[in-house]
Amino acid sequence: MGGDIAKSRDDEKFSEDWQFKDDSFIGGLEHLELRYPFKEGWLLKSEIKTLPGQRDHDLTLEVSKKDLFYARIHYKKFQRYYDDSGGVYKNFATPFLVIPEEPGSDRENLLLELGLTLPDLPIFTFSYERKLRDGEISSLTWGEAEEGGVDRHIVPTIKDVDDNINIIKIGAEYKHDIVNIEVEQRWEFTDLETVRTEKNFDEGLPNTNDAKVIDEKDTFYESSQTTVKLNKTINKKLSLTGGYRYIKIDNDSETILRTLNSSGAINPGGFRKNWFDADSDSDVNSHLWNFNVLAKPIKDLTVQGFLRLKNIHRDSVSTFSNDTSPPFDNSADERHDITARTNNTTFGEGIRVAYKRIPRIAPYFEAEWQQGDIEIKEKESLSGFFQRDTDRDYDKQTYTIGLGFYPFKKFSGSVQYRKVVKKNEYDDDLDTESPTGIDPGGYSAFIDKQDFDTDIYTTRLTAHPINSITTTFRYEYRAQEIDSKMDGLSRELAHVDMQTFSGSVTITPFSNLFITSMVMHQNLRVKTRARNDQAAPTRAFEGDSTTFVNTAIFALNEKTEFSVDYQASLTGNYDENNINDLGLPLEHDYTIQTLTLGVRHKIRKNTTLWSKYSLYDYDESHIADIDDYTEHLLAFGGEIRFR
Repeated sequence: MGGDIAKSRDDEKFSEDWQFKDDSFIGGLEHLELRYPFKEGWLLKSEIKTLPGQRDHDLTLEVSKKDLFYARIHYKKFQRYYDDSGGVYKNFATPFLVIPEEPGSDRENLLLELGLTLPDLPIFTFSYERKLRDGEISSLTWGEAEEGGVDRHIVPTIKDVDDNINIIKIGAEYKHDIVNIEVEQRWEFTDLETVRTEKNFDEGLPNTNDAKVIDEKDTFYESSQTTVKLNKTINKKLSLTGGYRYIKIDNDSETILRTLNSSGAINPGGFRKNWFDADSDSDVNSHLWNFNVLAKPIKDLTVQGFLRLKNIHRDSVSTFSNDTSPPFDNSADERHDITARTNNTTFGEGIRVAYKRIPRIAPYFEAEWQQGDIEIKEKESLSGFFQRDTDRDYDKQTYTIGLGFYPFKKFSGSVQYRKVVKKNEYDDDLDTESPTGIDPGGYSAFIDKQDFDTDIYTTRLTAHPINSITTTFRYEYRAQEIDSKMDGLSRELAHVDMQTFSGSVTITPFSNLFITSMVMHQNLRVKTRARNDQAAPTRAFEGDSTTFVNTAIFALNEKTEFSVDYQASLTGNYDENNINDLGLPLEHDYTIQTLTLGVRHKIRKNTTLWSKYSLYDYDESHIADIDDYTEHLLAFGGEIRFR
């Protein structure tokens, strides 16, 4: 295939949405598949995709011999693109900031697999995988903009990434009359280097005293994972499965955080200061035990159950030093040694019962319980200022009841109700004063209790009134209450509810015409309020999103086919809620549309030519419409089959 794109306005946003560049040739080999069997059970398979202008390549090559072995190699290279715009605060004279960089990263994956498949013996497998990532990505940490004494973190931030991952796996699978067993050993080695540049602005211009923050991290990650799975079919009415997984992780990292002025020199009084950490070490050990039962005690009754126990233990040691005065040679003018320990134990149980004996109705019931205990200990060993000793107990219960029904031959549906209750209690044993008796220690706003109460209602209907029409409808209502209590006095309540409507219709009025249309609408509302302060305002937010997908295919004759595809997504975040006065970057009403016209023509039995035209349009409510674009794609291609 081959083609080109005519661009308009913001091509970086277009690349982020559709993941290909509009200023490069998009043609190449879209898909080449080869399957060639030889004598005596030998088989050669390959699949190739290569779009050079887009730097998008995918190659799979496999050779196998029945009842002997297989060897497979898979190589993939592609790019990922990210937006260069930040948040919006309308009260600023410069409410919207865009950085000149065009963030994008190269990705490469190489996978080599080998397998020994001798009959009546275990299947042995080996694989080596290497993943590379190099380039720039958008960071979730935003820079600070200040105007008129008001600060808002709306400046986009870019992170340079150099990621190198190596994964080795060996495994064995053996099926026996006594028990079936699978064993896998996995090792992962990662070297990740990142550099995040955080720019700060004052009155719409780079801050001359505190222009930017550079955060450099170098992380070395090693892990070992051992997995054992067992399954046994006792008889037609009882099956058992179980497993165990052990994970050991060693994570070491180095950090340098520098605050620079406008000339690029280190700023001794910068907002982020000048920290460095020569070595942070974190060790994690995880154990997971799992046991499952599938039983059919009587006809049309199915019972499933599971037991799960998980324990995660983590120890970490970090030394952070602040270099506060010239010559900024990584000398420890201020130092903090922080040790942390976390122990998380979780026990879960569950059961599902389904019955199909009742005419035209299939009821079911599910229940899951989860109990957990998490111990968190953190201490700053030199000054004693950083202290934490928390014991968290939580209990989560999930109950689901529902049924499927089909009262008529051409009508069916289902209804379901789910209740989720999660209770958290935190017992904090804190050192309330530093050794000097001046600065309070620990954290100032610990949560004592936090409860989640969620209700979910779901309905689905399917109708097939006549042979040429099929319709479906689905509705879901989700409501959640979050109740938080702090210090035994403060209390905050949040309410979140979301409604989702979706429906589709498929029409085939003639044998050569196919039409389908789908729409989904979602409404989200969030309200929060400080319950102990009646004067505190309620923070309200409401947003809507609607998506349309429409497709029509018309076969003119056995050789020629026409198609039309239209998709649109619309969102609205309701400006009248004054979200931006609260400093939240949620001013993002937008409409995105795509229209594609296509034609396919078979010139020979094994040869087909095609062409398509696509229109991409994006319009949003950002200031100055800076991310808007309209793009036109015209492409041609062909398909040839050899047998």
